[in-house]
Amino acid sequence: MKRILTVLLAILMLCALACQPTPTEDVVFNRGDTDVDAIIAASPLPTRDATQSASPTSGASQSHEPEYDEATEGQNPIFPTRYENELSNDATSLTIDAEVITNGLTSYPVYEVRRADFDAEQVRTMAGEIITDIVGVRDGTGFVKSDYPVLMEKATVWGDNNVLTWLSQEMQAAEDVEYREVNEVCIEESIEKQTYRRSDGTTGYISVSPNGMFLTISRCSGAGATDARTAFAIETSEEKTPTPIAPELTQQEAENILAGFLERAGLEGYVVGSAEPARFSSGKTTEIISDGWWFEVVRTFEYYPISVSEKDQGSAGFLQPRDGDILYSPPWYPEYMRVYIDAEGVADFRWQAPVEIIGVANENVRLADFDTVTKSAMNLFSAAFAWYQKHYEENNMPWALCVKIEKIILTVTLQQAKNRPGIAYLLPTWVFLVDVYTTPEMGGRFQYQEAYGFSAIDGTRVPLNHWS
Repeated sequence: MKRILTVLLAILMLCALACQPTPTEDVVFNRGDTDVDAIIAASPLPTRDATQSASPTSGASQSHEPEYDEATEGQNPIFPTRYENELSNDATSLTIDAEVITNGLTSYPVYEVRRADFDAEQVRTMAGEIITDIVGVRDGTGFVKSDYPVLMEKATVWGDNNVLTWLSQEMQAAEDVEYREVNEVCIEESIEKQTYRRSDGTTGYISVSPNGMFLTISRCSGAGATDARTAFAIETSEEKTPTPIAPELTQQEAENILAGFLERAGLEGYVVGSAEPARFSSGKTTEIISDGWWFEVVRTFEYYPISVSEKDQGSAGFLQPRDGDILYSPPWYPEYMRVYIDAEGVADFRWQAPVEIIGVANENVRLADFDTVTKSAMNLFSAAFAWYQKHYEENNMPWALCVKIEKIILTVTLQQAKNRPGIAYLLPTWVFLVDVYTTPEMGGRFQYQEAYGFSAIDGTRVPLNHWS
């Protein structure tokens, strides 16, 4: 549901921004046909003196004329500290007044990686902390007969007879499941889906996707964490008075719990990419279980740590293929962890697509100047607005939104290695974080955030996620 709402909002945003001139240049997408291997294999550039920096007034004007130092012979450019630009019409506006974040780098390495498997011993250690007071285990994580009365009770409140009929049929077909007696997590070397029962009758679970890409360990079966905006939407849809999220521990206390948890699991080289208050609630009844903190955890590199895996990326328009283009996607999902922590400790742990770093392909790859990147970005935004112009007019849509970009971050994202199956690069990438708000007349409320990536090597548009 969240994804559907986000896509609809993206459409409305772009419709409102549609009254822009058609760009004079085509949007250049990276479809994996660039010989990135050859670029990476080139001799590393010498490291620039760390005392050199951009002027405090560095930036780019609306005409994209750079005011920062260009790359000198044999060196990478010094990037600005801010970038400003705008697009606007009578209905809404795109305002870029962005901090340009490079994490103080003076060299730009490229990492070579391959997919890694989840380690059974690490999973056993983590699950033993999350799921405690165990008295039994069963294979699988799906609903069993005893789950359906609660689901039917909830459907009765909704008043959906179709759902009630379907649930009744499912309950009749479901089997009673026996739990084997155990008092600890008992996964084997091949990690499988398991549900653990506690002495009070509640259950938690471990789940690994069939392709070995996703791992979830949760204290409560059928429960999940949501951010404040989603929690508000859920309660509002059920005609409840929204309950503000109020964690029982501070962010620092939660981060300390997280650090100890990762250390005991033997997971090194990870840092917090983002943190926000969140709510842990039952998916069956929407009952609030706890309020706490939701962390996105990413690998630490010299680059600024950011997770883009769960951010929407303009699937309603900016990634729309044109003229038969087939968009290139990374070979697998980017790695990230998402961890929910409350006063009792870690309650929900999700780990996606772990990778193994097998080397540094280039210690200091040559990057494009910032003007190349911003021209590519502005061309993309203009093209998206123009693409929706006809749709906006034909449907007479009245919605207007304000779009802001306040951060442009130099990080690394996963990209394909040409003609090398199973190998990928973590390439320097500029990520534009796009925040969407309602207009001041509509309260100026934050709606959602999208992320758009551009290769720091040649400025081409690069998807940040795996879409196939």
